[in-house]
Amino acid sequence: MSDLKIQDILFCAAFAGEIDKLKLDPRIHTFEAGIGELEAAINLQKYLLDPSTWKPKAILGIGSAGVYTWIPRKEWEGKFGISKVFANYQIAFLDKKIRLPETMTFKYEFTDLQFPFEGNDFVECATNGTGSVTLEDLSPRAMERIKVEGLGFENMEAFGLAKVCNQFNIPFGTIFALTNKVGPKGSEEWKLSWRKHSDKLQEKILSYL
Repeated sequence: MSDLKIQDILFCAAFAGEIDKLKLDPRIHTFEAGIGELEAAINLQKYLLDPSTWKPKAILGIGSAGVYTWIPRKEWEGKFGISKVFANYQIAFLDKKIRLPETMTFKYEFTDLQFPFEGNDFVECATNGTGSVTLEDLSPRAMERIKVEGLGFENMEAFGLAKVCNQFNIPFGTIFALTNKVGPKGSEEWKLSWRKHSDKLQEKILSYL
C-alpha cells in the first residue's frame, strides 16, 4: 500500500458532477479543471501558479473513461480504471490521415506514483488522452498501435493534466469510472451510465479515508 494519503491528493475533474460527493468532505481537495485537454491544462497551470492555493503531493485526474475494444467487457465492467502512463494519439494520426510534427511529445509516464488504492476492482492500463471522443470503430492499423502500447482507456482531459504535472514535477495519475466501450455508441452509453458510475467511484475513494 502506498504512503500517499487521500488527503495529500488534488482530485481534478472535468466538471462538477464528477467531484460533487468528494467536495462535501473537507478532508479532500478537489478542482474543477474544465472539459478537454487544453482547458484542463490551462486551468491546472493557473491553479499551481497561484501562491494562495494549497499545493498537493500528487494530482489525480478523476472522471470517466471509455475502454478500447481490445479489452473484453467482462474484464472491466463494474470496475475502476487507473493509469500512470498517458499518450496523446489522435485516431486520424494513427490511421495516417493527418500529419503531426515529429518534435511533439506524445507520451508521459509517472512510474514512481503509487496509488493509495488496491484490490481486484481496479484495472490498470495506459490512457490515450485524445482531444475528442472516438465515435468510430477503430481501423486494424489504429487498433494494433493502441494495443501494442497498452492503451486501454480514452479520456479527453488526461494528457493535458499530465503535461502540466510533468512540467511542475508533480506525481500524476488518473482514476476513472469505466463507463462505456469506445466506438459509435460510446457517447450514448456514457450518457446513460456516467452518473451512477461517478457516484460509485466517489464512494470508493471516500472509503479510503
